[in-house]
Amino acid sequence: MSSTLQSAQAVPVEGKPLIELEADLTEDGRYGARRVVVTSSHVSVLEPGGAVLSRVAIEDIGTIKNEPLVSGGRLRVRTKSGDELTLATYSLTVAHRFSDLARGVEELAAGSELTIALPQERTRCEKCGLPLPEADGFCPSCLNRGKTLIRVAAYLKPYKTRTAVLVLLSMTSTGLNLVPPLIQRTLVDGFKDGTMTTPLLLQNVGLWGLLALAASATQIFTGRNMAFLAAHISADLRNAVFRAVQGLGIRYFDRKPVGAIASRVTNDTERLWFFLVDGLPFFFINVLMFFGVIGFLFWTDVGLATAILLPIPLIGLVSMYFWKPLSIMFHKVSQKMARLHMHLNESLSGIRVVKAFVKEDFEFGKFTVRNREWRDTAYAGERRWTTGFGIMTFFIALAALINWGYGGTLVIQGRLTLGEFVMVNSYLLLVYGPLQWFAQINNWFSRAMAGAERVFEVLDMAAESPNDDGAVQPLRGEVAFEGVRFGYDKSNPVIRNMSFDVKAGEMIGLVGHSGSGKSTTINLIARFYEPDAGRILVDGRDYRELDLADFRRQIGIVLQEPFLFNGTIAENIAYGKPDATFDEIVNAARAANAHDFILAKQDGYDTVVGERGARLSGGERQRVSIARAILHDPKILILDEATSSVDVETERQIQEAIQNLIANRTTFAIAHRLTTLRTANRLIVLERGEIKEVGTHDELMQAGGVFAKLVETQRQINQVVEVGNV
Repeated sequence: MSSTLQSAQAVPVEGKPLIELEADLTEDGRYGARRVVVTSSHVSVLEPGGAVLSRVAIEDIGTIKNEPLVSGGRLRVRTKSGDELTLATYSLTVAHRFSDLARGVEELAAGSELTIALPQERTRCEKCGLPLPEADGFCPSCLNRGKTLIRVAAYLKPYKTRTAVLVLLSMTSTGLNLVPPLIQRTLVDGFKDGTMTTPLLLQNVGLWGLLALAASATQIFTGRNMAFLAAHISADLRNAVFRAVQGLGIRYFDRKPVGAIASRVTNDTERLWFFLVDGLPFFFINVLMFFGVIGFLFWTDVGLATAILLPIPLIGLVSMYFWKPLSIMFHKVSQKMARLHMHLNESLSGIRVVKAFVKEDFEFGKFTVRNREWRDTAYAGERRWTTGFGIMTFFIALAALINWGYGGTLVIQGRLTLGEFVMVNSYLLLVYGPLQWFAQINNWFSRAMAGAERVFEVLDMAAESPNDDGAVQPLRGEVAFEGVRFGYDKSNPVIRNMSFDVKAGEMIGLVGHSGSGKSTTINLIARFYEPDAGRILVDGRDYRELDLADFRRQIGIVLQEPFLFNGTIAENIAYGKPDATFDEIVNAARAANAHDFILAKQDGYDTVVGERGARLSGGERQRVSIARAILHDPKILILDEATSSVDVETERQIQEAIQNLIANRTTFAIAHRLTTLRTANRLIVLERGEIKEVGTHDELMQAGGVFAKLVETQRQINQVVEVGNV
């Protein structure tokens, strides 16, 4: 081992830490903390106590890379002398952070200025030390459900009048339910001492009936009012989380499966709805009832009330032991449900691929595993709940036994009337009956608050662009790349030191082998992603200074895989300009050579295209997508293999339409057939993320370089295909 590598030494970290990151696995793959510290001179790995496990000097680093492993990865260093060392092992939760760290060490080793700034990411709860379900997420064990409930309650603000009415109805319902036991006492004592008369009996029974009718009416109005509030609050939350999700950057969707995102919008808000409709009114009314009954019990007999309420602390202890871990279990249930939802969404979306490869049994097997995980986790939670519920049932029965034993003794001694005993027994049911179901309320509450916290987690994420005043500042369309570097994994760049200038109105063809960086370049131009290093200028300004919504309103994109929404052809063409007239829609369709095939449809422009445009052919979907971009009237046009799904004749016609379209527009085009880029002002030839050649089609052919070889290879392939078709 080189002298630059050190291990298992309790030596201090030298210099100011530039990057600090915590790995969550030990060297043998077990969960455990390891801190990686990067200074200007060394990369060190420390134990939780501060002892240095390994260290390598920055100046001696040859390469540093992240090697993928099952459910995680490891950070590997190779020194200039050939020694290799595994610095850290980590799970998928923090894998992307170590990609950033490796990139930063590369910069330091190359003598460059450090451009990576890693804020500390929490992988464990600072309070209890348990692993977090998601990095920088919330800990379900330490979740402050009271604060979450207060935040949910903030959504009541638009419905203040109904909320006030609900509180009034709840108090009224409580009062109405406290009176009948008093009537029972009067009736029983009247029968016992012989003072009860028929008019007095009818008077008390009539009053009891009126109270029952009023209580029933109050319950109906309370339920309807709560249903209104719950429906509107959950709908407002769904709107808010969907709006927030729409505002997040593409990187979020790269990391999060669609099914898991959809689960937050639907399942989590649904749990909150159930709690608000059923759980919260029950809890609120019975809390009022609890304190009201206690007051009557102590007013009747202090000793009896004290004896009857003795089991309540025991019930509280049982609740603390059994119910606190339930919030963690319910969070795990939600995670398993999200995974199942994700797989279901993925397998149904790709049903054609599943059937084409006869993978129905394979997908069913995966679904069965996900379903079993959900089942087992849900069963574990429900098993714990039912155990606690059963123990609580015994203590509630114990309270009834105390009342009959001690209260019955008081009746025999004449210290308590029979009517008062019956009244106390009725109040006992009003206290302990709901108390038995408070466990179920805790169940609902834990589920609802965990779901609400996941919803708020999305709402609290930084939006892709905070600015959107609706104004459009017209662009000229000048685009320039200055030393741009970018990688989906920042330690493995796809684009390396790319620089070029494009004048307004120019058409630029992007050419290269698969994986050369063509699609990544247009993703950067559209600002789906932003450079890791360097700048992209639009009209001479760093495009990160431009309002994102304003910028994208002036970009038209036709992707290689056209996506159409489940609506009519006219609606899809007008998607970027909803106020377009029918004549404008038709003109755009003509320009995209789509008008004739649309008229051939039975419903013409009112033809419903189906989910993802499934009722149209690939070429038809592509032309509708092109028409959509044309109607959008962009200043910068991006064509990503825009003609790859059409035949040669249709492609020729579309190319003619595109020639009219690109006038006064800056156009970036990727084409499957290289010969279709003859009319481009310039071609940029990419190879492994770097620009190899720039020039016109004829200039590059004469140069006989990379582009000429690509054209020749494609020509030979076409000849082979033609021979095969003979």
